[in-house]
Amino acid sequence: MYQSRKKNMPEPFWGIDTQPERLATTLRYASPNDHILDLGAGRGAYTKALNLKGFTAIGVDAYCYPEWAAENKEWFIQSLASSLPFHGKEFELTIFFEVLEHCAEPEAILQEIARVTSKYLILSVPNCDLRNTLREYDLAMAHWTDPTHCNFFTKESIETLLNSSGFTVIEVSDCYKISPGNYFWDSIRIPKLFSKVAKKTCEKLNLVETYWSSILVVAEIPIR
Repeated sequence: MYQSRKKNMPEPFWGIDTQPERLATTLRYASPNDHILDLGAGRGAYTKALNLKGFTAIGVDAYCYPEWAAENKEWFIQSLASSLPFHGKEFELTIFFEVLEHCAEPEAILQEIARVTSKYLILSVPNCDLRNTLREYDLAMAHWTDPTHCNFFTKESIETLLNSSGFTVIEVSDCYKISPGNYFWDSIRIPKLFSKVAKKTCEKLNLVETYWSSILVVAEIPIR
């Protein structure tokens, strides 16, 4: 039975949609016959998208989401990342988006990924080294204050962690663009239609700043 939302369960939006930079990078590194592990799949957007593109993708999450029942149930497995129910090197590629910051023992999780993966790890984590206007007003992005986060990565620290765990980093880039100006329009009491028009107008006229809020990393799996 698919369990309902529980206390400490991730927010209901996680995994509903794919994000352009993450998906595009995955497709660049995936070969046609690859088996892909979507670790921390959430509601399964990447798992679904990759299967529909002809890959064999399995979504794994610590929680069992109601959305899984609406898709092919064979695409999803409930499991902890620290003890995956797979044979060694069962997947050519693992994607791991916005999860490692929640892991109390990230080195152990990376070793388990290396055990079940033969070629690449593609991961993203919040960038906790942003220098932007928010800080001038003593405001912070949610990933600086989220009580479920155990780790706060910069580009340098995530690369150091991967290297020390035996991975070879190939790419480090930015992903997930945000605009703090949108939060302003969402916070004032005007009809949503007006808010939507205001956001679009500000974006079109380049009146607001935007930031890349996450780090995207591609790494080769250690040879063992």
